[in-house]
Amino acid sequence: MNTMLLISRWIHLASAIVAVGGAVFMLFALLPAAKSTLTDEVHERLREAVRARWAKFVHASIALLLITGAINFAILALPPKIKALPYHPVFGIKLLAAFAVFFIASALMSKGPGFAVIRAKRAKWLGILLGLGGIIVLLSGILNQVRTSQPHPTAITGM
Repeated sequence: MNTMLLISRWIHLASAIVAVGGAVFMLFALLPAAKSTLTDEVHERLREAVRARWAKFVHASIALLLITGAINFAILALPPKIKALPYHPVFGIKLLAAFAVFFIASALMSKGPGFAVIRAKRAKWLGILLGLGGIIVLLSGILNQVRTSQPHPTAITGM
């Protein structure tokens, strides 16, 4: 058993669960409830209070996902541990989708005017973020199947 891999994968999954779970809660519970029960002024104050607290979790999750993702990739996929095809292209698509999720999450948590257009359509962008999150989970499952279905390279070469 590789203890470093176990810890890294646990932190990776826990960070993803926190971040995606927060997005699900905001899209399907907080936004609709706040919109239907609060005045615009109170809703804006609540939105800023939630943003200020939640941004810390989003930024920490992004940092932990990047760090543990790199560790996991180094342990699981770098040669000669796995055949590059089809693992690396699928991983590349997953990484691009993750960068898109990080961008959207960061834009939704920003205070600056540059992302006001994205923040104005929170529900739409949270939906896109969750759709990309679903794609990432699917690609992760594919990567796991590819990795576990291949014989270990030392068994192939006899080393």
